Amino acid sequence: MTTRLNNLGSILGSFLVMCLFGVALAHNFAFIGYKLHPFLLCIAAAAIGYGLIEALFAFVVAVAIYFLGLLVYHHDMLPAADPHVYIIFSFVVTAVVLGMVQNSRFRQLLQTRSELEEVRNEGERLRQRLQVVNTANQKLNERILGEVTTVQSFADIARRLSVLEEKDLYAALCDLMVDFVHAQEASVYMLQGERLTLMAEKGWESVPQEARALVRDRDLLWSALDQRKVVTPLDLEKMPGQTVLDAARRHRRLICAPIFHPQSGEATGVLSVDRLPFAHLHGNTLGMLGVIAKWAGDSLFNASSFQELSRQLVSDELIPGCIPPILLQDRFQQKPGQALVVCQLQGLKGLEYADQVWFRKTLSAALQPLAGGGASIGRAGEEAYALLLPDAGSAAAASEQLVNTLRTKVQGHPQAARLSIFIGSALGDSYESAWQQALKSAQRC
Repeated sequence: MTTRLNNLGSILGSFLVMCLFGVALAHNFAFIGYKLHPFLLCIAAAAIGYGLIEALFAFVVAVAIYFLGLLVYHHDMLPAADPHVYIIFSFVVTAVVLGMVQNSRFRQLLQTRSELEEVRNEGERLRQRLQVVNTANQKLNERILGEVTTVQSFADIARRLSVLEEKDLYAALCDLMVDFVHAQEASVYMLQGERLTLMAEKGWESVPQEARALVRDRDLLWSALDQRKVVTPLDLEKMPGQTVLDAARRHRRLICAPIFHPQSGEATGVLSVDRLPFAHLHGNTLGMLGVIAKWAGDSLFNASSFQELSRQLVSDELIPGCIPPILLQDRFQQKPGQALVVCQLQGLKGLEYADQVWFRKTLSAALQPLAGGGASIGRAGEEAYALLLPDAGSAAAASEQLVNTLRTKVQGHPQAARLSIFIGSALGDSYESAWQQALKSAQRC
């Protein structure tokens, strides 16, 4: 109520000021006869500043002062002249229109303020819930992981697993088991066919030949894969022993945790703690090893995916115009009916680098004469190259010419016997089918 009275007082004050200006400037405090009436400013200011009620009050004041001016200057409060009617009409229109518009804006502002307040309250509720969850999570970490509860520890594990290539990850996993599980001896095995192959170890005095590849047996490593969980000798109802007959170190393991593929969920390997101080043989250690195994699966998958993508994006700098594998496949798919001439260099990676360079340059010299007329030379794999021909009818002739050229140039090289070159050509609806058909029909140089 006090606010509204203050608003009405300010409106009366504005009219008083305007009347004083009228007396000083026009000797007419009510501005009688002015079609563009100054009182409209007071009414508009009241409407814009306070809303419809105050605008109507300003209208009433303006009309009252105007009638008083008519009485003073014309001695008649109801003159018949048109300008006075238009002026009164402009008063009421200005008050009603601007007042209603401002009231609408006020309602929108109130609604927006209400929504903001609701959002603020919801944010506060979420913050409180998050605080509760963080508290519960911290207590859960303390129960599961014991001394390894800090964010810095997890960040360190993630950092040490995320910046490595696949070949370096296995040694890093052994280091993590030593640092965070306190293992004195640790090893990493990966499933390759029907065998578990030793990829890395730390702390072993020596690596027996029998321990490098393990076939299926009732031991802790295979039990972790089969049961899909972290296991200890208690799960097999027997304690690890050290006998002269255990050359493969099968029964010396203390804790084993399976590594899973993050997409297929299949077990791909095992982390093994082979020797551990008795003080650290407890549930917290099992939980920490499970965390490392989970991140190991993710990191191995990421490293493998990155390596595969890198191979798909790399061409051969020794062969001018050679395009990477992903671009070669894309060009084949864009124009169906093209022919694919395949050149497989088996054994190239096993040669010395200088010999690899010689054979790649020799292949480049043989491919360049065939690359005209819209043909494309591309790297199809680590030891494979391909020639994409837009004219399918010339594929057999190009393949035969490539065989004769390479056979002549390669025979005199000292390492020719260590390299097998297969060349074939084919057509296909897809790149994969054309590639397989070309390999099936390939002849050796």
